Amino acid sequence: MKTLKEQVEEIKSMKGSKAAKKAAFVKLGLRKYEVELLMSELPKTVRETHKFTFGVEIECLVAASLMRESATRNEMPFQYEGYNHVDNNHYYKFVSDSSIRGENPIECVSPVLTGKRGMKSLETCCKALNEANAQVNISTGLHVHIGAATLSGEAYVNVFKNYQKLEKVIDTFMARSRRANNSQWCKTLQGISFECCRTRYDVLNVMRDNRYFKVNACSYARHKTIEFRQHQGSTDFEKISNWVNFCAKLVAWSKKNVLSSDINSIDEIPFLTKKEKSFFKSRAEVLA
Repeated sequence: MKTLKEQVEEIKSMKGSKAAKKAAFVKLGLRKYEVELLMSELPKTVRETHKFTFGVEIECLVAASLMRESATRNEMPFQYEGYNHVDNNHYYKFVSDSSIRGENPIECVSPVLTGKRGMKSLETCCKALNEANAQVNISTGLHVHIGAATLSGEAYVNVFKNYQKLEKVIDTFMARSRRANNSQWCKTLQGISFECCRTRYDVLNVMRDNRYFKVNACSYARHKTIEFRQHQGSTDFEKISNWVNFCAKLVAWSKKNVLSSDINSIDEIPFLTKKEKSFFKSRAEVLA
């Protein structure tokens, strides 16, 4: 017959939720304050979190005078600069982009962003762009950078392997101009073999140091990021934030997982919630 102390220790060390352990303590006949004391001694559940830095590049058409007024009104920190690839943590920079066709072409580059505060900052940016009547067209794109400095070589390679197997499904919720190999600025990953890749340098080599793929391996050297280039131009915060979230969750999932075969439907994407799948299904229906 086990002593009370032994039974208590057994419950404390058993697998299961805190609620189950609390119920077991109560079943032993312990008093309320004794149960609360024992519960406070249990180690806190540590949930794996995936906090990545992120950044966006929004290609669009917007008059500088209107953008300056709107950014100032919305308290959006910004600078107009010459073409450059310098990262910063403080302001949105507007730089030239020769690939954009139309009047008043510009690329709005976010600072390095993180978490909810970063998303709120991005929402403010989108609001300011829309109030300044920023426009997008078939020549504009949206590029998302996800911080990759802490990824192992295997996890880094997995991102490219997984995107390749997801690409046909991703195409369904992208504009037709950004699908398959329709764009010279975001070429397909199909036909590239990542099987012998073990490091980010291996990935760079098999992609021949070319950044104009749907997933860009060249951005690591300059920014310590993986750049996702497939999304069409947009100033819609809901669309942009959902795509940022998709890319971040893909990177996080790739830390420990690699798909064994092509994914054929949005419902099969393993790292999305039901709500997230619903959003991308609605986009696919609109773009069908």
